[in-house]
Amino acid sequence: MAKYKYSALKNNNNIINGEIEASNPREAREKIRELGFLPTKIYLEQPNIENQNLISENVKSTNTDVTRLSLQEKIMFTSELEVILSSGIPIIEALQSISNNTPKPKIKAVCEKIKEGILSGMTFAQALESFYGKVFGPVYTGLVKTGENAGELEVTLSRMLLLLRKQDRIKGRIINASIYPAILIIIMLGLLILFSKVVFPAFMGVFAFNGAELPLLASMLVGICSFVEHFWWLLIIGIGAACGAVSSLFKNYLFKSKWDEFILNVPVVSDFIKYINLSNFLTVLHISYDAGLPIMSGLELSNGTVGNYSIKRKINKSLSMVRSGKTLTQSFNCSDAIPPAILTMIATGETSGTLGKMFHDAAEVIDKKVDMALEAMTKMFEPLLIVILGGVILFVAIAFYQMYIGMLGTLF
Repeated sequence: MAKYKYSALKNNNNIINGEIEASNPREAREKIRELGFLPTKIYLEQPNIENQNLISENVKSTNTDVTRLSLQEKIMFTSELEVILSSGIPIIEALQSISNNTPKPKIKAVCEKIKEGILSGMTFAQALESFYGKVFGPVYTGLVKTGENAGELEVTLSRMLLLLRKQDRIKGRIINASIYPAILIIIMLGLLILFSKVVFPAFMGVFAFNGAELPLLASMLVGICSFVEHFWWLLIIGIGAACGAVSSLFKNYLFKSKWDEFILNVPVVSDFIKYINLSNFLTVLHISYDAGLPIMSGLELSNGTVGNYSIKRKINKSLSMVRSGKTLTQSFNCSDAIPPAILTMIATGETSGTLGKMFHDAAEVIDKKVDMALEAMTKMFEPLLIVILGGVILFVAIAFYQMYIGMLGTLF
């Protein structure tokens, strides 16, 4: 049994504070209601900072570190934990159950480490943030902390699942959209290999026998393929170095900000970038608002999901205006951070007192926009790839024609 502190309403008017013993926040909430109070906040007393650091060091030393979880692994962990907690099972038993039954070694390690942290005196949110804050990210840990403090951890996990599954769905659509271009690229490479390794060598023997030189295009194609065959390792090093250089550039604030401004001016692509950033922003804003997080804290947490610097600057401007006392509608309208249609929905929510529902509806509208923008972007790139493939085929065809005419010239 743990001792929970709480704040509650007495007679729907006076706020009272107290302590109550319970196995979990849900049981604590039920006991407070039995006393005739309406619970508004339930939390465990924060452990001493020095003890918490000692606990963290002890747990870290007894487990293998997990530095990354895939999106599917996060969904699996969150889903199983939400289902078990919803059935009324305490957090320690829930983590132990997941650890015993999961086929994923990383999830098992995460459960074991968090469980040891809780047994040492930390809350679930504290253990998650201390040991796996970078793995799960500030949005996940921040919402979990809010949900646990409110005694609604399982509800918050359910909301987090919506965000994770949405990200997984968008990722799946991007992968599906990449399949067709990948097939075209494979066909293009296969065509080059076929002609350079099978077709052209048959003609090269005739040229060599008659002492003639290969035509220019055919010589270029054979030379390129020969270079790749003998110096493929150099090509891999070059690609790796280029990827590393690009990665370093994108870590530079000035370059990243300039790139983000440029990409927002590219037709079709700009729509996808805008909507994917706003989708994450509005979804987290909806989840944090429903979890009871203050609107300012929810805005700051949501802004952390925005990756485009240009869009983030606009939202930061809105945040500053909200801090100064303006409404959400006024702030978003002045900063041009939100599309007009979504802004109208938010204004309606503020006026009618249904802001949470409007955040939810706005997120769904933006999700549809993401799908439309991704489809439009796919339709734009497919013809471009076909033109590139056609250019390669034309290059090979001209090289073949030159070689064929040259071979006839050596025979007659």
